[in-house]
Amino acid sequence: EHPYSFRMDEKFFQRYEPHWDGNELPELVPMDDTPIPKIGRPAPMTSYHKRGKFISFYGDNHPVYAGNVVKAMASAKDGYPYVVRLFEKDLKVLDPQQQAARDQARQKLFQKLDEDLSATVTEVSRLTPTIIEVIVHAPMQARKFHPGQFYRVQNLESHAPTVNNTVLAAEGLALTGAWVDRDKGLISLIALEMGSSSKLCALWKPGDPLVVMGVTGTPTEITENKTVMLVGGGLGNAVLFSIGKALKATGNKVIYFAGYRKPSDVFKVKEIEAASDVIVWAVDPAPDIHPIAITRPQDKSCIGNIVDAIETYARGGLGETSINLTDVDHTIVIGSDRMMAAVKEARNGRLKPYLKPDQTAIGSINSPMQCMMKGVCAQCLCKHVDPHTGEEYFVYSCYNQDQDLDRVDFPNLNARLRQNTVQEKLSNMWLDHVLQKQA
Repeated sequence: EHPYSFRMDEKFFQRYEPHWDGNELPELVPMDDTPIPKIGRPAPMTSYHKRGKFISFYGDNHPVYAGNVVKAMASAKDGYPYVVRLFEKDLKVLDPQQQAARDQARQKLFQKLDEDLSATVTEVSRLTPTIIEVIVHAPMQARKFHPGQFYRVQNLESHAPTVNNTVLAAEGLALTGAWVDRDKGLISLIALEMGSSSKLCALWKPGDPLVVMGVTGTPTEITENKTVMLVGGGLGNAVLFSIGKALKATGNKVIYFAGYRKPSDVFKVKEIEAASDVIVWAVDPAPDIHPIAITRPQDKSCIGNIVDAIETYARGGLGETSINLTDVDHTIVIGSDRMMAAVKEARNGRLKPYLKPDQTAIGSINSPMQCMMKGVCAQCLCKHVDPHTGEEYFVYSCYNQDQDLDRVDFPNLNARLRQNTVQEKLSNMWLDHVLQKQA
């Protein structure tokens, strides 16, 4: 995340062995400058050394210990003496008479960490028949949030109810922060009820403890003084609240295309209005479907998929507007993989006559995720194809979910998203059975 902070040895950090030689601070000796082979030597220090501060590394990041969990644990066992020795001189001069005060200070630190890091449910509400909002009190996680980032969220198995011998514990869910209140330490998390774990969010109660890891992911790049088009589909609109507000705060003009299957799927209208200068509401064609009612004179509404709405708007089919599609400098697309694939195809097809040649576009990629720790488990790998050379390569989407829309291989993404479909359907059926039996 911070290139050039550390010297590298190919794909690993360069290893350094600390040598004291009577000095107050150790000298860092790189292992490649010695005849000692890489295998078996802990050398847990990186090249970082600034104002008496050092950074150590372990586990799969370390070439001696990469490969399995047993080695990773051994790296901590072998490496901790190096860390302890860094504090050897400080420990020797401590006054034993002050130990009680130090213990008290430590307890205050622990209490502060508990207050800042412990997450509890404040409120659970239903926004639509299939979308849940969970408001969580998690002060530090709220303070660190930037628009576009997300959290890994799950309830605690030890606190989860058991129904029909089934513990209603959710797997780790990637949930985006729709908004945060830093002063109150609150985070709004929006969940679409697609699988059994996301359905369990509706059963959480105020006061329930949660695991809220993060924030993680890379914040969305916020431009200045440009014209930006936001394209949201369904749950993707929850992600765009904070992004749109941040864009407006930096002098951008924002046109927002909000797409839904039906009017009853619309939620947080006021938040979408606050995140945009012009909104185009769109609902998919279906019998007895009516356009979404608008509350601002500059906004538009139509029946059609999101690409239909953009094209109709571009050719003037929705009337006069203060922002033309030809003015758009940058596009941010967030929704299902099929919706984003359709926008990508349209950008190079039916919408091309209405777009600037140098317009950029990103999509927020919703690939499968497991650890959400930025490149550890590789479950989130997303395939890209260079549109000019055809070269294929992969990126970690949990590290940066905002990716060049024209490079994403959406057929591959769709196949990845369906890899667990059988297990997901079975889990859904069992959860429905359990809850019906409980009722």
